[in-house]
Amino acid sequence: MAEAGVNIASTVMETVASAQNESVVSGIEFQASQVIERLEEAVEKAEDGDGGSAAGQSWKNSSAFLPLPSKTTEEILSQLEDMIIHEDSGSPSDSPEEEGSHRPTVAPLPQLDAAARLAVVTHSVAAFSTALERSHLQRLSTRITSDTTRWLSHLFRFFDCAAFFHDDMLEGVVKLTRMMLHYKYPKYLEDGFDALTSRPPVIYSSVASPLGVVQHICRQLGLPMYCVRPVPCNTLFGSQQKIDVAALERLIEEDKASNRIPLIVLADAGTTIAGHVDNVQRLQELCKQHDIWFHLRGHSLAALAMVSVQNMPTRIADSFTLPLGIWLGIPALPVVTLYRLFDGSSKRQGQTMSAVGVPRESTLPLVAGLTADHFTRRLSCLSLWAALQALGRDGVQSKVREAFESSELIWKKISKYPCLRLLSQQPGGEAGTFTVAELVSKPVGTAVLLEVVACTVVFQFVPESSNSDAGGRVPSYYDKLNSWLGQILQRDASHVPMEICELETSGVVLRYCPLEMDGDKIPDAADVEMFVICLEQQLDILSATVQHKEMFQRLVTASPRLRLVDMPGWAGLGGVRYVPEGWEQLMTDQAKEELNRLNMQLVEQLHSTDAAFSVGEGTDGLVCVRFGMVTTDTDVEELLGLVVTMGQEVEESSRFLETMTEIVKKGIEAATLDLQKENEERLWQEGILRHVPVFGSLVNWWSPPSKESGIKGRSLNLTAGVVESTENIYRYHMQLQQGASSPPGSRNPPQPQVQTPVAPSVGGKHSRSSSHSSEQSQSQSVPTSTVVITSPEVVSESVTS
Repeated sequence: MAEAGVNIASTVMETVASAQNESVVSGIEFQASQVIERLEEAVEKAEDGDGGSAAGQSWKNSSAFLPLPSKTTEEILSQLEDMIIHEDSGSPSDSPEEEGSHRPTVAPLPQLDAAARLAVVTHSVAAFSTALERSHLQRLSTRITSDTTRWLSHLFRFFDCAAFFHDDMLEGVVKLTRMMLHYKYPKYLEDGFDALTSRPPVIYSSVASPLGVVQHICRQLGLPMYCVRPVPCNTLFGSQQKIDVAALERLIEEDKASNRIPLIVLADAGTTIAGHVDNVQRLQELCKQHDIWFHLRGHSLAALAMVSVQNMPTRIADSFTLPLGIWLGIPALPVVTLYRLFDGSSKRQGQTMSAVGVPRESTLPLVAGLTADHFTRRLSCLSLWAALQALGRDGVQSKVREAFESSELIWKKISKYPCLRLLSQQPGGEAGTFTVAELVSKPVGTAVLLEVVACTVVFQFVPESSNSDAGGRVPSYYDKLNSWLGQILQRDASHVPMEICELETSGVVLRYCPLEMDGDKIPDAADVEMFVICLEQQLDILSATVQHKEMFQRLVTASPRLRLVDMPGWAGLGGVRYVPEGWEQLMTDQAKEELNRLNMQLVEQLHSTDAAFSVGEGTDGLVCVRFGMVTTDTDVEELLGLVVTMGQEVEESSRFLETMTEIVKKGIEAATLDLQKENEERLWQEGILRHVPVFGSLVNWWSPPSKESGIKGRSLNLTAGVVESTENIYRYHMQLQQGASSPPGSRNPPQPQVQTPVAPSVGGKHSRSSSHSSEQSQSQSVPTSTVVITSPEVVSESVTS
């Protein structure tokens, strides 16, 4: 009975321990889910304006040293929450006034479905598991890693392989290159770089691939850049983005003849932008022939998981790079590099692998860091292990299939427009014989499968009348048009996300890649139809703008008052500058300022008529009138005529104001001179004695001066251009203009005693002579204005309508 009691107690202890372990994982999952829900609720409150005045202040309240007092968990989480949901606005050096003007913006949080939320939670579990006993953690890591590798090998039909899980996208290819260095140079581990000096290694990469990839490999491995061999692309036939296999073979033969060691070939199953697939079958045969490692990367590799045909091996490369987190739309998933295991029974280049040494080759992945012991210290693939189970094979295939079907649908919709040049790989092959639905159910070879799927759709606008339809880079003006089209589509049809990219061989292009967006955000058929409607409208505008641009330039060149302005970054019709006659011969700094002021006033009046007009600036730094995009029914000649008409009106208005200013200035000068002369005459008439201090008072008492004597003020008649004395204003308390008739029965006042005519320039006109219409407008719209000058020091103005 005692032994039975002991056994019962032992069973109870095991049950309690198991329950405690289960509660630990559940508790971590609960706490992590609470943190995610707390962030989501905080974003909703911030968007509703309930964030408070302290929102986003955690970015500014940074301390250079760790504070002495400890903080509670709630304080730390609140600070972290504030920094996550608010973007950093402003600079730490901003003044308090500037800080008040910057309002922190709410950052959009990633949308997490059930699988994505589980992947995020498992990161906390993985961090917690590092505290387990080493032996238990090693067994746990081995189990999770082996399960994940086996599932991926069957999913992508790459049997007898190993997997390397990493966070950096390029870390896998760096490890593979290091493994090939150890394989090709047996003394590399002992001698290091000295083993490479006599026979340097060679890395082959397409010129269409990003240069940063091979640069990163060389930096990580300490290799010089002359170890990289750029392989040209096809030029005579086929895609201009694919590797020229014949050229690659010639390069390999040249390198071998030069005592260099071919190491690895980096090929693309879906180039970075255009999504083209290299001829993987021929490249594989070439690499086998010369004992070179063949590595594939690209979004089209996702199609391997889309096909449901079982037990069909994928032997098209020695290794793959699989960014599953991007394809499945799940954050925090590691990147996977699947690579084949060395097989001692295989023959390469007529020699068995055992001739080199099977034991050494079996340790190459470990030496290169592909099977490092960090797996035992950290469960790096736990999130992927959980996400794959949450989705299942059907879920993974469904997400990938929806992405490829979306690319196929977009391609079919936009291929009917002759003004669009499609630059990506055509779905269904060159003849379009396959559909995604057929590829899923029918057994298709791996090489054929990669050739007939389209991971992305890349296109650009090229007018039908253009000579660039045959290929090559389009003119720079077409780059502006495609950039404008991309910005409009991003604004008005955001449900189908478009990316603006640039291809060296083609120019600015628009790119749609559903594999780079979350599975739930892939547009449906209704979204695609709305996108096509918006695209068609913008294509009509672009075609009309290109069609009218030639006429626009011709009319502007023929106009005597308009000048064509070079605007490198503008996609509309272009820019024109209104230049009055004779100004181009007097382009001083002051004349340029007046010309800028004139064109800015012109744009203000034009913008009130049509919003297509805006202020622009040419390469010479002068202001111009900027014409936007136009439609087919736009009358360009009428628009330019409107610019010339309004420009003349603004010019005449400006001349009238300048003329009035000059008249007033000359009137003041004439009045001042008259007053000085009258003052001198008064002194001689009244006598010097009257102006002597003390004695002048006695003379004035003895012989009072006449009331009519004294200095009379001056008034400037703007209509007549005459400076008059003001005795009538103060005697009759009225202003009567020359030529005006008085009421019947009344007597006209006498003419002013002094009348001095003033004129702005010779002939009464401005230095830039105004037109006859300008004179008429002045005679019709000049207000009756009088400037009254009482003394040389005091000037007062009275204006009556």
